[in-house]
Amino acid sequence: MRDAAIENLNMAHSENHLENSLYASIMETIDLGIVILDVKTRELIFKNKFAVEIFQQTQNLLDYRNLLSLLLTDYGSKPEKEIFGKNYTLRFKNRLLGYTPYMIADNFIWIIIRDITERSRLESIAEAVNSMDNISFVFSGIRHELGNPINSIKMTLSVLKRNLSEYSPETVEKYVDRAMTEISRVEFLLRALKSFSIFEKPEIQDVQIDDFLTRFIALVRNDLHQSGIEISKIVGLNVKNISADPRLLHQVLLNLITNASDALEDQKNKKIAIRVIKQEDLVAMIVEDNGCGMSKEAQANLFKPFYTTKTRGTGLGLMITLKMVTLMKGNMEINSIKDKGTNVTILIPEGTRNA
Repeated sequence: MRDAAIENLNMAHSENHLENSLYASIMETIDLGIVILDVKTRELIFKNKFAVEIFQQTQNLLDYRNLLSLLLTDYGSKPEKEIFGKNYTLRFKNRLLGYTPYMIADNFIWIIIRDITERSRLESIAEAVNSMDNISFVFSGIRHELGNPINSIKMTLSVLKRNLSEYSPETVEKYVDRAMTEISRVEFLLRALKSFSIFEKPEIQDVQIDDFLTRFIALVRNDLHQSGIEISKIVGLNVKNISADPRLLHQVLLNLITNASDALEDQKNKKIAIRVIKQEDLVAMIVEDNGCGMSKEAQANLFKPFYTTKTRGTGLGLMITLKMVTLMKGNMEINSIKDKGTNVTILIPEGTRNA
């Protein structure tokens, strides 16, 4: 009996050990970062391999205090029910992290971390494509934008026709000039709409980015210099080629430089910088200016057709630019601070050829 009892105990111990080993293996190999914090001893008591990889090159972050301040800034200042079990996002270096904290047994905080960088990029591209396909909304805007100047022209010419024999040559000229101004508005809109569909079939190829930017800046430097704007570029040493259509890329940068130039109109020490850095398997092209910046409300409406804060413009420029970037399987992010400046980041796939 005693031997049987010992054997049963050994089997139970072996099964528990096997079960624990299995759980440990899953925790180490799962495609999620897992960290466990002990709130009583104020220690990090567990971190799996994926969590270490997420915070690689920043090992000092992997302790209780730093993780708490980075991921749970409201812990201790808000009720726990408002913190735990909810989904959060964090931009960490070149990654976008999604994470969810849980309180277990009143002593331990489990935080499950996901790398959602690629998912977020694909969702942004899908959202951009969906925006481009929203034809009814676009045509509604076109109808409105064309309707106003056409109605104005019609009214101006009707008044002129009824009073042609009575008006002086100077008055007639004034009415004709008014009609010509409205015609110019229509022409400007039609040119913008032509740009919207001019590059439907991109020719994607490897583009040597440093050489491309050198030639691009040479083309725009004189015009910018006449406006008192200094332009510069910095290309990371580990960035060689990007996968893009040179025509589209040229137009994208031209649109962004034009916007930056407009934002610098009333500023001093006017500067535009183009920085290129590698981000995972993507290349980030960042166009920075120290111009007037934008409010949060303006940023929220940037990609709506016909929305503009400019006194002259169609409100289609950024929408066209976004479409071009999307056609190159890229994405665009805009961050701006009122009276400080604007950063526009173009994320483009890295090229396949090493130069």
